[in-house]
Amino acid sequence: MTTSKAPKSYAFFLIIGLIIFGLVGYLGFRTIEHQALLKHYQIEEIAQSRINEADKFIKNLLNQKATRLDAIANFLQLDDYSLKQFTDNDTDVDNLFILQNNQLTYPNQQTDLSQKQQQLIATITPLINDPNSLYAPSITNENIRPHSGWYINYSNQTPLLIYWSNKDSLTIGFCISYVNFLADVINNANLSYDNGSLKITENDRLLYQSTTDINNLHLLANKNLAYPLTNWQISYYGEPTHTLAIYLWGIVIILLLLIAIGLILYNLYREYMRTTRQAMQQVNFVSQVSHELKTPLTNITLYAELLKEEQEAENTDQQAYTEVIINESQRLSRLIQNILSFTKTPKIHLTTFNLSETLIQIAHTFSPSFKSKGINLVLTIPDNIKVTSDIDRVTQIICNFLSNSEKYAAQGKQVDLSLMPHTNYIDIQVRDYGNGIANKEHKLIFTPFYRIKSTITEGVSGTGIGLTIAKQLATSLQAEILITNTNPGVCFTLRLWQLTDSQGTGN
Repeated sequence: MTTSKAPKSYAFFLIIGLIIFGLVGYLGFRTIEHQALLKHYQIEEIAQSRINEADKFIKNLLNQKATRLDAIANFLQLDDYSLKQFTDNDTDVDNLFILQNNQLTYPNQQTDLSQKQQQLIATITPLINDPNSLYAPSITNENIRPHSGWYINYSNQTPLLIYWSNKDSLTIGFCISYVNFLADVINNANLSYDNGSLKITENDRLLYQSTTDINNLHLLANKNLAYPLTNWQISYYGEPTHTLAIYLWGIVIILLLLIAIGLILYNLYREYMRTTRQAMQQVNFVSQVSHELKTPLTNITLYAELLKEEQEAENTDQQAYTEVIINESQRLSRLIQNILSFTKTPKIHLTTFNLSETLIQIAHTFSPSFKSKGINLVLTIPDNIKVTSDIDRVTQIICNFLSNSEKYAAQGKQVDLSLMPHTNYIDIQVRDYGNGIANKEHKLIFTPFYRIKSTITEGVSGTGIGLTIAKQLATSLQAEILITNTNPGVCFTLRLWQLTDSQGTGN
C-alpha cells in the first residue's frame, strides 16, 4: 500500500517542483531582461539629456546675438559712413544690407563698392527680388508678419548667416561672421563629460568634439538642430550598455533561489513520506491487531451462543449474563469489521441472495441490544426479495445504520427497518425517531472521524468512521446513500440499483 502511493506522491511533488521552478525561472529571467532594458533606457536618457543641453546652449547663443542686433538696429545711424564704421568695427557682423520697398538702399550700387559688398549683393539678389523668401523661414502665423528672424544661404563655400530686423519701412540685414560664430560655440561650450563625448557636425564636417578619441565609444543618440542651423547635427558617444554582468548575476541569484526551493521541496517530500510511512505502519498495525482479534472473538461468540442454547430451559442470571456476552461480542465484531474495512477494502463478490432473509437476520442480531435499551425495532420487509450485490457489504452498511440509531436515537424508542422494491432499484430504509440531523451536517457526517457535536453525542463512544465506511462500500456497489430528515428523527436509505447482464452479473 505504501509502495503504490509513493510513486504518486513523488509524481505530485515532481510536478509541483517543476511548476515552481518554471515560474521562478520565467519571472527571474523576465526581471533580468527588465533590469537590462532599464539600464539601456537610462543610458539613452542620459545621452539625450546631454544632446538637449548642447542644443539649448547653441539656441541661447543665437538668441543672445539676436537680442544684441535688435538693440543695434534701433539706434543705428543709417548713413553710409556710420554703417561702414559699424561693419568695420563689429566682430560679429561681416556685412550689412538695407531693403526698402523691395529696393536695396545699402550698399548703394551707385557708389564704389568693395569686393566684399559686391559678393554680398550677388548673394542676396534673390532676396532683393523676392523679400518674402527672407521672411518665410520665420513665419509662424500667416496673418502676422514677423518683425525679425534668421536666414541662411549655403550657395557659397562659407554659409551666409543673416539676422534681419524691421525698422519702420526698412529691413536691416546683418550678415553674421560665420567663423566668429563657430569660435563662440567652441570657446564657450562647456560640454565635456568623463564617460562620453559630444560631437557637433555640419554636413559631416566636424565643428566641435569634446574628446579627441571616440574609437572605443558607441553612438548612443543624435539630433538635427532647428532652423537656421538645420545642417548641424549633435551626436553623443558613450560606453555601450554592459548587460552581461546583469545577466550573470541574475542567473546566479535565480540558480541559488531554485536550489533553495529544491531543498525545501525535498525536505517537505522526505517529511511527507516519513509521516506517510508512520501512518501506514500504524494502519497496518491496527489492521493486523484487528484481524488477530477477529478469530478469538468469533470463538467467544460461538461458545457463548452454544452456552445460551444449553441454558434456554433455565431462567437464571447466567442466561442473562450469556446474552450480554453475545451482544457485546457482536458489537465488538462490528467495530473490528469497520476498522478492517476502513484500512483496506476487500474485493467485491457479487452474488444473488435473498435480501429479505438477510435483513431479518440483521434485525435478529440487533434485537437483544435494542430490547435492553427499550427500543422497538419495527420491520416492514416483503418476502423473498432477491438482489444481485455483495451480501457482506450490504450487511455492513445496514448494521452501521442500525448501530447509529441505537447509539444516538435511543430516546425515540423506535427504529423502523423497511425494504421497498421498485422497478429499477431497491430501497433499504432505517428510520429513527430521535432528534434528527441538521441539513448542514448531511455531507459532513461522511467525513472520516467527524462526529456531530451535541448533547446526544456526549458520553457516547464511537470512532467516527462508520458512515465513512458505509459511503465507501455503497460507492463500490454503485449504490447510493440518501439522508432524509423526518419529523421526528432521520431516515437513512441505501438505494441498490438492479444490475443488468451488461454490467457483469451474468444473471
